Amino acid sequence: MGAPNVPPADQDAAMRDFYKVLIDTRNLEINLFWQRSNYFLVLNTGIAFGFFNLKEPRYIWAMAVFGLMASILWVGVSLGGKYWHTRWEQRLHDFETKHFPDLMFFAAPRERADQDVSRGLHSFGSNWSKRLIYEMVPWKPSVSYSMILLALLFVCGWVVLIGMLIHSGTPAPSKACPACCCSIQ
Repeated sequence: MGAPNVPPADQDAAMRDFYKVLIDTRNLEINLFWQRSNYFLVLNTGIAFGFFNLKEPRYIWAMAVFGLMASILWVGVSLGGKYWHTRWEQRLHDFETKHFPDLMFFAAPRERADQDVSRGLHSFGSNWSKRLIYEMVPWKPSVSYSMILLALLFVCGWVVLIGMLIHSGTPAPSKACPACCCSIQ
């Protein structure tokens, strides 16, 4: 089955255009995932730096709560980005399988991908440190999964810090917080 409402003579060009749109959309989603993740990484690192370098202890609760909220948002944004990236990756895989079955770029079976990677890694030389590192590459850790784990680690870190504040008896401000005009009790 070709492209809908496209004359048969233009079917090949339309299929290539559809394929390009799928690749571009997948790449856009990956780039957006990393831009958002880097933003939240910098934000959370800045909040943590501020928390540990506070000169005024009265702001410690505001910083801890803000850090927790920012890290929870980071997890949510990362999960949403992973959803859309995976959706377009799967559409690309399905389209390639149906329309370009011999291409095997995105729809290659795992064995083919492993062979490609093995051949590629062996072309870089073989000193002991490269061999050690390249032996771990076939584990194929997901970089987006790792970033989501880092976001979750920040959530856990803020929860632990807030727990430490509670356990130590650090009083929460009882008046309006001057930084955000809200009541924190």
